[in-house]
Amino acid sequence: MKPYSGQGIDIVSECVAEAVGLVDRRFQTSGIGQRRLGYDPVSIMSLFSRVKAAPLRVSSMARSADISEIASDIITRRMSITMGDLQGLGMSQRFATAMDSNCALKNIMCNPADIYRQPNGVCNNLKNPMWGSSITAQPRFIPPHYGDGKNIGIIPRYLSVSGEPLPNPRHISNSVHNGGISPPRGCQFTVLLTFFGQFVDHDVISTPTKEDREGPRNQMNQASSFLDLSVTYGSTHETEEDLVDFSTGKLYEGSFGLLPQGEGECIENTRCFRSGDQRHTENPFLNTIQTLFMREHNRIADILHEINLHWNGERIYKETRKLLTGIYQHIVFTEFLPALLGDELTSQFGLLPKPVGFNTQYNDNVDAGTRNAFGAAAFRIGHTFIGSLIGSSDMNFNEMHNIPLENEFFNPRTIYDRKNFGVEGILRWMLNQFQSQSDRFLTPTVRNRLFQTRPGNGFDLGALNIQRGRDHGLPSYNSFRRHCGLQPAWTFIAGPTGLVDHDKGAALSLQKIYKHPDDIDLFPGGLSETPLKVHWSDQHLDVL
Repeated sequence: MKPYSGQGIDIVSECVAEAVGLVDRRFQTSGIGQRRLGYDPVSIMSLFSRVKAAPLRVSSMARSADISEIASDIITRRMSITMGDLQGLGMSQRFATAMDSNCALKNIMCNPADIYRQPNGVCNNLKNPMWGSSITAQPRFIPPHYGDGKNIGIIPRYLSVSGEPLPNPRHISNSVHNGGISPPRGCQFTVLLTFFGQFVDHDVISTPTKEDREGPRNQMNQASSFLDLSVTYGSTHETEEDLVDFSTGKLYEGSFGLLPQGEGECIENTRCFRSGDQRHTENPFLNTIQTLFMREHNRIADILHEINLHWNGERIYKETRKLLTGIYQHIVFTEFLPALLGDELTSQFGLLPKPVGFNTQYNDNVDAGTRNAFGAAAFRIGHTFIGSLIGSSDMNFNEMHNIPLENEFFNPRTIYDRKNFGVEGILRWMLNQFQSQSDRFLTPTVRNRLFQTRPGNGFDLGALNIQRGRDHGLPSYNSFRRHCGLQPAWTFIAGPTGLVDHDKGAALSLQKIYKHPDDIDLFPGGLSETPLKVHWSDQHLDVL
């Protein structure tokens, strides 16, 4: 590598150009950024990759981010300076100028007169139009903690405060989240609440890569961060156009009122569906809720057409979307959040709708972006409520059938089986079955056999959550307690100076696997707290 011969735009441009060459050669040889076809329908990794696949724009931004990362490294090594020195020398603007032609994001101009939201969430905030929009970086509560020396995200968090490797995520899951064969059921909330929570999660977060500027890596959000039903309508104009019949204003509908069929096969040579978010194929419960919202859109669109014959299809679509999004938001704030947080916290944070009139308060200085720790850890509390069965009920809500859920991941056969299950039968069952109890345990269905296609090839959802947190550079559980104004744990005892929000069993399970309280990952640390009795989440995760 050539030594640094002087400061200025020339050296920065030279390093960026060198990074462009390195990244483009890597992309060409790896096939990144190209649409992949011919997925093996029985490959679990293929199915998982398909629903998480990023659109080409995200691949373009991943290229930009890699260029930024490599250029930063070249500059600091060639000039023998640190990243902080680079910013201190006033080089950030020069870096941005040199990167400009390689960046996927450009300045956005908003029209204040627009009366409909864009599918990607751009311009919801007129002052900061990109905040909360799709394919933007996830904001953070606190700075990341990665494993590489420069803390820019090349290596996940992997070291204990003692310098030893952190425990294996699977071993942590075995110690903290192993609840035995049959997790107890709760007696307050039904299965519908669990998977409506997953539906909301998919509406506000979907993670591919990162943004293109110097500094620590911040994963991107492929979905918009707003409660805008992008999970139904899509987070891009391209997805929206694929789902909407603009001649009628209705969403495309498949046979028997199911979602329209998509490209590619799921397990057992059955056709997958398509919707605003492809993760609806993960389980039949989620597909059922997706179908419900699609049908409701079309029902409202028919009514609007009958009373507004002069409206064209595009206006019918946009007005229907606006109405259904409002209905969805009302459900989230009046039904879902009080169940999640409890009435006291929901009221304390001003999340309850006004009993009369509308809330007109809006602060355009607040970034609506879904926080990294929320998507990667805090909102994953719902995983403890997943049970081991899927079933159906008749018109009188009597259970007709139930089968193991472990065989139905990425498998829509119960959706197609209208005689024994079907959307209606599954939905009635969800309304009439209690979810699993609120605790730190995960059912073996998702802890040992998640997305299993044959014995022994399933995933561990608990371990995946822990590793995801490390990949995202989430600092430790104690770091977030400090951020939230809570006392950190200095010891592993379940009491003063220790894990004050844990019972003795939970504290012992953490002590068995971790060397120091400052090593505890956010997901197991938060999920193993003792839940408050008034709702179904954990005290620390409530704050996040």
